[in-house]
Amino acid sequence: MTFQIMRTGELLADGMTRHGVDQLPRIDGMTGLRVVGTVPEDGRLVRIHAAWEKAPEGSVLAGWAAAVVHGVPATFVDGTVDGTRLRPVDLCVPDIAGSYDTRGLRPRRSRVPQEHQVDVGGLRVTTASRTALDLARWTRNDGRRLAMLDLSARFGLMDPTGFGAFLDPLGGLHGLGKVRDLLPLVSVRAESVPESEMRVDWLECGLPTPLVNQPVNDRYDRFVGRPDLLDPESGLVGEYQGFWHRRDLAPEEDQIRRKRFVAMNLTVVEIWKEDRDNVQALLLQGYKDAQSRDRRLDSWSLPKQDTV
Repeated sequence: MTFQIMRTGELLADGMTRHGVDQLPRIDGMTGLRVVGTVPEDGRLVRIHAAWEKAPEGSVLAGWAAAVVHGVPATFVDGTVDGTRLRPVDLCVPDIAGSYDTRGLRPRRSRVPQEHQVDVGGLRVTTASRTALDLARWTRNDGRRLAMLDLSARFGLMDPTGFGAFLDPLGGLHGLGKVRDLLPLVSVRAESVPESEMRVDWLECGLPTPLVNQPVNDRYDRFVGRPDLLDPESGLVGEYQGFWHRRDLAPEEDQIRRKRFVAMNLTVVEIWKEDRDNVQALLLQGYKDAQSRDRRLDSWSLPKQDTV
């Protein structure tokens, strides 16, 4: 690590002038701390190390902070609530922690047994499997919960086929049952959090279990695209259109791909952020349209994929 998080009092005690301290980079949402050394490009790491500096003895970094330490990229866990508002750093603290500055932290009185802890780069964090569990059980709805399980599977925090065995001896933890119920739906192929959330909407409105990012070829077996969700029986495609679909040439490229899908007799439903309250209605209408299509015009094929 090419940087350190130090308390301003320590820096002054070591002989640095107040002016020198004030010139050092600050940490968003946390006072009394400075960055010494080269500030990393990944701002999440600065806040995580700052939280660790503030943490009372016996604490364990958890949740999104542990996920970052275990290698989950910012495209999936950016440390914010909505892309702008900083999310407090998750921290499991002991019952005897006493008083400490909690600004920028989200301390939780959730017991973490020794076998669920690991040291990574000087930080004490929850193990990969425990991190996956906490990410999922600390959310408030099934859409976000499945998204946390999907990304955990995608980045190797847990193996969906064996995760149930990890959960078995942990009865009593809050939210454990809801996590277990979603395990059959987990996919390593989900490519964004909103995409996973859309999959829950898809299932909740009674549509068949979709294929996730399934490659689709044309009738000459040439690759056309990988829709977020696909029902191969009805030919319904669900696409989540995040902000990245408005950048640069993305709209033009999306239109070309959509036209190809439609020409192959697939029915495409695009979901944007502003459709949040109408997702299921849009999917149900799309499914109705897809079911009424002329199947003689179907001209797509589905090559085998290695993972679910």
